[in-house]
Amino acid sequence: MLSFADSRSFETLDERFSHCLFCGRTVVILPEDRRGGSCFDCLALSVAAPSTCPECQTLIPGEDRALGCGACGWYPIQD
Repeated sequence: MLSFADSRSFETLDERFSHCLFCGRTVVILPEDRRGGSCFDCLALSVAAPSTCPECQTLIPGEDRALGCGACGWYPIQD
């Protein structure tokens, strides 16, 4: 249950509906939507699987892999 009111709004009602870029399913787009035009099913498939840090063996979520490891500071591209 939400403990606050959703204050987002649409410019026009035509902006609310779109199609998933991957499977074509009709989706409702919310203002400031961060799914990138995909439905929730395709979004789950597009996120990389978690992997372990090569330095400290901590599990890094797939979407954070490019940011490096928060535990030890390892970064994927180093000089």
